[in-house]
Amino acid sequence: LGTGTRTAPDGTRTRSARSVRAPRQNAGVVPVADETPEQRLARLEAENKALRAEKTKLETEREILRQAAKYFAGATNW
Repeated sequence: LGTGTRTAPDGTRTRSARSVRAPRQNAGVVPVADETPEQRLARLEAENKALRAEKTKLETEREILRQAAKYFAGATNW
C-alpha cells in the first residue's frame, strides 16, 4: 500500500521527537563579512534584478498554465 514505517494503523503519520525542528532565525539572510556599503548595494541590486526576472518568468508560466487549464476544461465533452 505504500505506507511507511511511520504510518499509524489508522493511516495517520506519526512524528518522532527528532523530526520536529525549531524554526530558523534570520532565514534567507546571508551575512557577508567585510562588505562595504557600495558592495552591499550592488549585491542587493543584482539580487533584486534576478528576483524580478524570476517573478516575470513565473507570472508568464502561470498564465500559460491557466490558459491550458481553461482549454482542457472545455475539451472534456466526451
